[in-house]
Amino acid sequence: MDDKFIQKVVLLDPSKSVNELKISELIKLVDNHPYKDKVYEAFGVDEIGDELIKIDFIDTVYERVSYYCRNYRRHSIRAEIQHINLYQEKVLIEERLVDSIIFHFDEYIIIDEVRNDLKAVARYDSKNTYLDQYKMTKYANHLFSKGWGNLAKENIEYFKELASRSDNYNKHKSYRLVEYKGQNYVRGITSIEKYYEYGVDFTFVVSMLTIYEFMKSNQGVEYGIKSASLNESKLEIIISEKGEKNAGEFGKVSTALKVSTNDLGQGSLNFLNIINVVKENAFGFYLFPKSKNSSFDNSRIPISHTTKPKNAFVLLNDVKDILNTSDEFIKELNTLKTINTPDELRLKIQSKIEGPKSVFKGITALSEIFKKKIDNDITNFSKLLDMCNKAEELNIEYDLKDKLRYIISDIILYGKHS
Repeated sequence: MDDKFIQKVVLLDPSKSVNELKISELIKLVDNHPYKDKVYEAFGVDEIGDELIKIDFIDTVYERVSYYCRNYRRHSIRAEIQHINLYQEKVLIEERLVDSIIFHFDEYIIIDEVRNDLKAVARYDSKNTYLDQYKMTKYANHLFSKGWGNLAKENIEYFKELASRSDNYNKHKSYRLVEYKGQNYVRGITSIEKYYEYGVDFTFVVSMLTIYEFMKSNQGVEYGIKSASLNESKLEIIISEKGEKNAGEFGKVSTALKVSTNDLGQGSLNFLNIINVVKENAFGFYLFPKSKNSSFDNSRIPISHTTKPKNAFVLLNDVKDILNTSDEFIKELNTLKTINTPDELRLKIQSKIEGPKSVFKGITALSEIFKKKIDNDITNFSKLLDMCNKAEELNIEYDLKDKLRYIISDIILYGKHS
């Protein structure tokens, strides 16, 4: 995938952040958002616009989200199958000829206006989503990969012809596009009536305002953004409470909130209560409890793309209920039995990252971290935590790091190995 569409980690440099942001500046991110008025109403923005949100690195992440809002214009069109061509051709993108899969819309609709002749390059999973409806994704991709694009086009046109003669094939869907430097890209295909897009701009704004409201109601509680990663369609930020508490063998911990959104296909807006394990003189790492394995039945608040805006704002009110829960987390951590055998847990992590089907098997630096044997004594559990901390500090691709976090969490918290 083009570098400009890859989800990238935001560099959090203390020397370049003032750790605060005026609400009137933050809210500019949703100036053109369809739910702007609802955000203003839900948080009383007109009354608090001059107030400052003091969260570490909020200004740094704001600048990055603002960059995507300025340079990537999201929009959607409606089209019928009978008016869509899908084929392979070379396209001039930023002065380079790139072999691309093209959606060519003979006819499409923007709001109520019928338009003609639009070309857009397939991105993310849009090509496969389109081909899946004909059960020919694997076959067509094989033809594309072999350079037999014309043969793939002939097969796809057969279904287009069927669509022009039968309503059973002529499906009407929403094609979600993004325009970057004059070139349109198809980033997702969804239903028309039952899909609500919230976006990285909306997600960042409402999460910062929610935490700000919580801090105002709980004087002395402070937060800092510990990590952030985003592109024009996906965002993940981890915001941690700044006051750490003693958690026995786990050392110092604080609760944190993982906020994520994915505009593409089945993605949703999620708020997840997690644990930040803070090692002395180190960055720390994260543990992700699961509701079904945990005493926390309210640790996650999902807002799906089928959730209507009026219901989404009701759910946003519940986010405050999963903040500042470190005492409950500590109680659960101290009851865990798996920590009695730290080397067994190390071996399970090592097995997961070095297995034949592992996505991590080529990352030597990661394998090296978990190679050293640990004595199976409870006092040596801190050595395993040190290993996990070093793994978190590795500069690896975002998606891989997130998978690693979940693997480590499942094994340390629940002793899972499969």
